[in-house]
Amino acid sequence: MNNETKKFDLVSLGSCTMDMIFSVDDLMKMELTGKNQAEKKYIAIEYSSKLNVKNVKFFPGGSAANVACNLANIGFKSAFIGGVGDDMNGNACLEDMKNHKVDVTGVKIFKEESTAISIILITPWGKDRSILAYKGANNLFTQEDIVEDMLLSTKCFVWTSLTSDNGIGAIEKCIKLTKSTGGLIVGAPSISIIKNRLEDTTNLMKNSEIASMNEEELMALTGEKNILKGMKVLFGWGIRIVNITFGKEGQWLSDGKTLIKTRAPKTFLEDTTGAGDATLSGIIYGVLKKKSLQETSKLAAALSAMEIEATGVRVGMPIQLSELENFMNKHEIIQEKIDF
Repeated sequence: MNNETKKFDLVSLGSCTMDMIFSVDDLMKMELTGKNQAEKKYIAIEYSSKLNVKNVKFFPGGSAANVACNLANIGFKSAFIGGVGDDMNGNACLEDMKNHKVDVTGVKIFKEESTAISIILITPWGKDRSILAYKGANNLFTQEDIVEDMLLSTKCFVWTSLTSDNGIGAIEKCIKLTKSTGGLIVGAPSISIIKNRLEDTTNLMKNSEIASMNEEELMALTGEKNILKGMKVLFGWGIRIVNITFGKEGQWLSDGKTLIKTRAPKTFLEDTTGAGDATLSGIIYGVLKKKSLQETSKLAAALSAMEIEATGVRVGMPIQLSELENFMNKHEIIQEKIDF
């Protein structure tokens, strides 16, 4: 089956959660320096204290579900597969994906477990966030639950973090099925799967063609503190395109020969939740549309910038391609092209 006749542009497998965003003014911040001069930042709650929450917002989220929705918005035929609970949160997550025109026929509903929940803490002294994640039904999805025809008829398979044995096995099977018809494999491991399943993550990455992660994840995965050396490790594993994000400092995208350094466009920072998923969405769009590295990186930077301008995932994202194009035309995106 060639790409032109395939039913889906992408199928994603990973987390589908209900994000609960808590804005809290009274959290304390601690900054410590380790023996290797590495700086660590922590949030703290005084023991036996009661903190008032300024506001609470609920948004369907989850990295794999976000990517499917982001790309469906701008014209891709997207599908999400995974597990949700037979509960109110699961119903809300499914309805939201359907509203984004994402195919959810490959989702399995589990009566014995609740839908995953992420508690996201937003503080006044930084728009970045800390997350408490309960995986819930995400961890119950197995390779037996995969609708094989969906993977056999997709141009691209995207995997994000599932840390259970069930989840790892499901990702492995999806990779095998997608590759059997010449599909592209995209990996976006979070720090949780890297720290908890390093060997499995390494093996999954060695079976992927595109990788996107932040600098902390790169260092934890490769053991390299130098970003360029870490990227070279990934290329040595057979990955063809690597994207590394640096928050407000932008991103580096490379094919192993050329490196594009892209500065994030100037926008109002409201909430960074989902920014990495937006970046990944832009990378996938650019690659599948056969854009240049520079154009692909611009797309990724623009989508990420649009995401962080609103609280919650998917909220600030374009609902059609023209919105993304207008944003790119109105915002300067500075790039530097160098030999890798």
